Amino acid sequence: MSNESLSYLDDLEIYVECNDVEAITGWLSTAFAYFEVIRSSKKGCKFRCGQSGLSGNGMVVLNAGRTGFTSVWIDSKDTPWNNDVEMGRAAFAALNSEVRCVESAWTKGDDPDQWLQINAQGEQIIQWVTEEP
Repeated sequence: MSNESLSYLDDLEIYVECNDVEAITGWLSTAFAYFEVIRSSKKGCKFRCGQSGLSGNGMVVLNAGRTGFTSVWIDSKDTPWNNDVEMGRAAFAALNSEVRCVESAWTKGDDPDQWLQINAQGEQIIQWVTEEP
């Protein structure tokens, strides 16, 4: 995997060990120039966001894939972060909750269970098998 490949990602996604949707949307609302929750449910929310007049869509999904982690997904490049790792570091700093994200864009032959874990002990590559056995 190569960090250079992260610049080609059209979206960002991180997984946060936090089930407090209000805390997550509070963090996102301070990170973006424009942020609006457009729909909420017991499972999370959908939102619109943007930095420079453009707007993107995103979702917060509690217990995504039954992992115990909340997915935060943004379908836009108009963000304060250049890649998933920068977004993950910002989320950890704001929420003080463990974050998992891809270290780089996935390419054929890469291990799909390899993730970057960010927590109070620092950053490390881990194996995170997210599929049900």
